[in-house]
Amino acid sequence: MKKRLLIGVIVCESEQLMQRRLIKGITAQAFSLNMNVAVFSCITNDFELTAHQKSEFNLFNYMHLPSFDGILYLRNSIRSEEQREILDNILLEQKIPVLVLDDNSSKFPYIMMDDRSSFYAITNHLIQKHGLTDLICLTGLKEHYTAVQRADGFRDAMRNAHLPCSEDRIIYGDYWYGSAKKLAAEIADGVRPRPQGIVCGNDPMAKALCHELICKGIRVPEDIMITGYDASLTESRSIIPLTSYVRKNFQLGAQGVARLYKMMTGENCALTQTEKIEVITGSSCSCGVDLDYLRHQIAVVEKQDDFQTMFRTSNMGIQITRYETLDDCMGAVLRHLYLVRDFREFYLCLCEDWEGGGALENPSEYRKTGFPQHMILKILHNDTENAIVTKPFLATRMLPQLHEERKHPICYFFSPLHHDDRFFGVTALSFGERLDTYDAIYCQWVTLVSTALEFVRMQNYLKRFNNRIYLSSIRDSLTGLYNKQGYQTFLKESFEEAKQKHKRFLLLYASLDSLRQINETYGHSEGDSAVTVLANAMNNSCTTYERCARIEDAEFSIIGYQDYEEDACQRMIYAISGYLEHYNQSSLKPYKITASFGCYCDFVPADVAIEDITKKIISEVEESRANRQNEKSSPYYREFVDLRERIYSNPRGEWSIDAMCRDLILSRGYFQKLYTRCFGISFTQDVINSRIELSKRMLSGTDYSIAYIADQSGYSNYVHFMHQFKKIVGITPTEYRNRKRQPEE
Repeated sequence: MKKRLLIGVIVCESEQLMQRRLIKGITAQAFSLNMNVAVFSCITNDFELTAHQKSEFNLFNYMHLPSFDGILYLRNSIRSEEQREILDNILLEQKIPVLVLDDNSSKFPYIMMDDRSSFYAITNHLIQKHGLTDLICLTGLKEHYTAVQRADGFRDAMRNAHLPCSEDRIIYGDYWYGSAKKLAAEIADGVRPRPQGIVCGNDPMAKALCHELICKGIRVPEDIMITGYDASLTESRSIIPLTSYVRKNFQLGAQGVARLYKMMTGENCALTQTEKIEVITGSSCSCGVDLDYLRHQIAVVEKQDDFQTMFRTSNMGIQITRYETLDDCMGAVLRHLYLVRDFREFYLCLCEDWEGGGALENPSEYRKTGFPQHMILKILHNDTENAIVTKPFLATRMLPQLHEERKHPICYFFSPLHHDDRFFGVTALSFGERLDTYDAIYCQWVTLVSTALEFVRMQNYLKRFNNRIYLSSIRDSLTGLYNKQGYQTFLKESFEEAKQKHKRFLLLYASLDSLRQINETYGHSEGDSAVTVLANAMNNSCTTYERCARIEDAEFSIIGYQDYEEDACQRMIYAISGYLEHYNQSSLKPYKITASFGCYCDFVPADVAIEDITKKIISEVEESRANRQNEKSSPYYREFVDLRERIYSNPRGEWSIDAMCRDLILSRGYFQKLYTRCFGISFTQDVINSRIELSKRMLSGTDYSIAYIADQSGYSNYVHFMHQFKKIVGITPTEYRNRKRQPEE
């Protein structure tokens, strides 16, 4: 199947009548040529490029220009001259055809509206239909192309009817109320002779002129007939329904597509049928109101009023900002799609970083311009689906549905979602095969959706902020572990959970030996360093199931409840001691870091309180410290400390009891008894622990294979290493690596 051509439309305020007519002409001609259309239209359109307006205009950066076969550029619909220059430079860099509609002030090819012949027609209506001979023209600014064209059309009609047309009959105004009121005052005060009729360059000036003349006692149309131009004001917006001319925006849009098609393909094409209606009669001339057009307008206005009433009574702004999660908010938005008139498809796409990354440290760092690599489709509504989804897609695709094969061509309207300068994403709306555009209610609707997204973002930010405050209150500033408050909180929670779920409750205390001596001898910075080392040793021995806390200056604990083995605490103590031994070997500090331990790991009897357990553990810590002092007075203590340091500095070495006994000239039995008395562990088990400790560090800190780590840890047999690691640590090496690499909650 041949790929459809895709044309893009750059415009602002698609809900305005002039743009609506023009876009309908574009889609009608594009559909007749089997082409898809993507309209990128901003909702706000200020002259000044404020932070809000820059974010609004970021929508145009979403256009992946290489995906388009051609661009129609409604340059004069964009009020900001700075933004027009930005877009000019971007489009000039592209190799695709660009055609500007109704503006000749840029470097691009352009096509202009034929206002001259149209203004001739409305002027001729007063001449031929009503037989007026004394007419004047109120047009726009003299330097504007459209104002000159309309003045020329007025001259053509007057000269063709052989009527006088001196230059003083053409008045250059401002296309707004001020110039109309000035002219009315001149006529009422006799400064300017009263004409039979006045042909105005647009409807706002005609409306203001009618109202001002009536206020000054001059009847319309009895004394002066007045016509507007562009038919932008309906009967409900003027005291006197205006006679006006339907500016040929529809035709201009169709002609623009035909010209762009020739630029893209080199082929000519036939124009689609354009709107036939031209002059609309009203009460500002003696024709009276055009009843056919009035009936059409009544139907349009009634439908608008119905949707406006539904929108006003829906409380949408309240309903969609009641939720704290994105999906709940999007569900509420989806339920309010009924407020969007006559649409067939709707999609809401968010930047993957729409929340700004949630950085609490740098809240000002968020997306203001450009787009991420991926977008997330959140709302999907069409003939077959109506759902909240989370479907990522490349931002360069703009919208996956835009590239789908379909029986008929389609037009999508893209609008920005943002809050001030914070950009969230885009919406995409389609009316199917219907020639239509969105209205002012949709603009309000999209703005409320942006507000709801900001509300959800702020809720999530505040949750993270409050959680950070909470964590800071239960965290120790030096070590990053939980502090005493956190310890007390988790101790009670874990103790109760262990009893309720019948799990083993684990509580391990470690007390840093000689902290006071280190502080007094080497300074408090060295004392802090020693505390941090023990904190790291404690934390390193934990899995994701335990919590580690610093209770006092030199006191630490590990809390957990799981299906522990009976010797789980002892394994942790071995791991902590091994870590400290390795540090002592590698740090070259003039002091050694050691700790005394007490622990509990068992099912909790119903009649046992947490105070009973902690009292017992504290007693064990004191006993451990006393034993450590006794160890230092033990025979051969210094020799055994040196031996242990060599073991932990080279775990893969060939360590045997017989060799050590020969070196120390001790019997095998006496050697083992003294070693166990010094360190509370047998020589053989200590060697194994040193190897397992090295393997744990390599598993958590490198990407080496487990077989390589086993060899480096002193195991020639890979299977034996696996069995011994699981026996001591409680889990396999792979499980240990995965748990250590999981982010902390």
